[in-house]
Amino acid sequence: MLRPVKMSKLRAICLKAIAPSVIKALQKMEAVHLKDAELPQTGRAGPLPSYDDISQRLVRIRAMRDLLGKSGKLPKRKLSIENPIKEADELLAEQEKLQAMLKEREEASRELEALAAQQRQLSELAPFNLDFSELSSDSLQFLLLKSSEEKIKTARRILPKRKNCSFVAAGRMLLVAIPKTEEPKFLEGYGTFVPLPALRGTPSQELERLNNAAQAVRQRLEAAQSRLRRFSDAHYPKIVAVEEALSIEAERARVSTMFSSTEALYYIEGYVEASRFKHIALELHRQFGKKIHVYDAGIDGHRDRPPTLLSNPKPAKPFQFLVEFISLPQYSEIDPTLFLMFFTPILYALILGDAVYAVISFILASYFLKITKPGGMVHEISKIWKISAVPAFIAGVLFDEWGGFTHQHLLAKFGIQGALYQAYLHRISEVQSLMLVVIVLGMIHLALGFVLGAINEWNHSRKHAYAKLAWLGVEISGFFLVASGMFGAFGFLFPPALALFLASAAVLVWSEGAVSIFEIPGLASNIMSYIRIAAVGVGGVILAEAINELLFPRLELSLPGFLVFVIMALIYVSVHVISCIIAMFESFVHGARLSVVEFFGKFYHGNGLPFRPFAARRVYTEEC
Repeated sequence: MLRPVKMSKLRAICLKAIAPSVIKALQKMEAVHLKDAELPQTGRAGPLPSYDDISQRLVRIRAMRDLLGKSGKLPKRKLSIENPIKEADELLAEQEKLQAMLKEREEASRELEALAAQQRQLSELAPFNLDFSELSSDSLQFLLLKSSEEKIKTARRILPKRKNCSFVAAGRMLLVAIPKTEEPKFLEGYGTFVPLPALRGTPSQELERLNNAAQAVRQRLEAAQSRLRRFSDAHYPKIVAVEEALSIEAERARVSTMFSSTEALYYIEGYVEASRFKHIALELHRQFGKKIHVYDAGIDGHRDRPPTLLSNPKPAKPFQFLVEFISLPQYSEIDPTLFLMFFTPILYALILGDAVYAVISFILASYFLKITKPGGMVHEISKIWKISAVPAFIAGVLFDEWGGFTHQHLLAKFGIQGALYQAYLHRISEVQSLMLVVIVLGMIHLALGFVLGAINEWNHSRKHAYAKLAWLGVEISGFFLVASGMFGAFGFLFPPALALFLASAAVLVWSEGAVSIFEIPGLASNIMSYIRIAAVGVGGVILAEAINELLFPRLELSLPGFLVFVIMALIYVSVHVISCIIAMFESFVHGARLSVVEFFGKFYHGNGLPFRPFAARRVYTEEC
């Protein structure tokens, strides 16, 4: 649990002839994290010979799926695709039929759009009960203008006064007749010229003809869409399944590019869980006999970079999610999940520190767990929230904080006198004690970080490991030097503390250089940053007490008094809930910051490579 799952480096040497079967077996096992095999005197292998055929069909099948859109029916159950290439060819034989139906639908749609555009244009001319085909004359010219209500009114008033000018207005259209010898420039102020439509009758008659034509086109379009739906219902589930099967086959054919090869052999490398290595090796030998040789190639701590797989007990899974979200530890690092599981709720509890707020926290976290999907960030954070509410309640009892009241004051509000217990620590009246508690906690937290840092570095660089231990010595000796020199405590430890400090400083200079001496005040700053636990917590107590002082509802035995009581009670509860949400957010953020910045900074590198075994991700198909 304190280390990622132990890995073994699997190396397999097989004949090229059986490579497709070996790859399929590895994929079916879902246990080997493949890596680039880099071996001397070998070349880089290319994709399997089948890759081109598979990829070409995959591209065409995906195009066929795109043509049908995303609204097709998905398979109701997983389908068995024994020969993806053959079944892809059967589907692709129907592609011409699909394209013909799509072309028919597209042509009908375009035709319907054109008819609709003509209908919109003619609808403006419908009020004219004129046969536009008869509007021709040797001496007259007919002009059509699109106008506005105001301009139409102006035309009705002015145009009748003009000689040799006749007009008809309908809606926002103006039809004017003037001699051919006359320039129509004077009409520009009455609207925009539009061409005369080439009609074979009145606009109403033409509209009726267009409506009939549009109805016939709509019927053709509906028929084409109906044929497409039937085609989609019959083929879409199979297309989706074949696409998935081809994708899996393409991945199998492409993964060989990670292998090294000679004229006759493939060299395969990957990482497997050490506990499963023997089983996997035996299974490969059972399937392929002497055609394959599998052995443990050993992990070189300097050259190899094994992937990281974390394994923690179920209660720690939310904190593992947090670690993975921040940065996955490297294979050689200690997994900090269990330390987060211990310290995060404690830091949250010390900051929140109110029993009533802890109950609200528990209820809100439970609500978010219910409405969010497992695996999402909010869901996993809500689990941490809910777990942290338990120690927060215990802290609230120890601090004797119940929604800003002590339990004695709260009972007195209900007419019950007397105290049930004595508070272990009151955060306002005993601020100095609280600060001492959080400083000691911070020292323990950081000291653990230095110890973990020394363990992480031990097999990589003893010099860096000694530096981590030296920082631990500086921290411990510095505490006793300050305690004895400034506060007169532990005076008998001053000489050994000074000796430890000087020895630790000397080791730092040796391991990290003289500049490390100037970083010692930074360690003191790291420790003092834990005072934020006390500061934020005390601020929350003061705010809760202020809410109680200003907004606590008081009941008067009258109708107005009762109404005021109800309103004030709602305001009082709402403000406390808002205060609680703010306190929860601050508690989580500050606690997480102390863990990630101060604690992780002492030992954690992160940036690990996630363990992703070679596997087929099937949604619509089943293994054949």
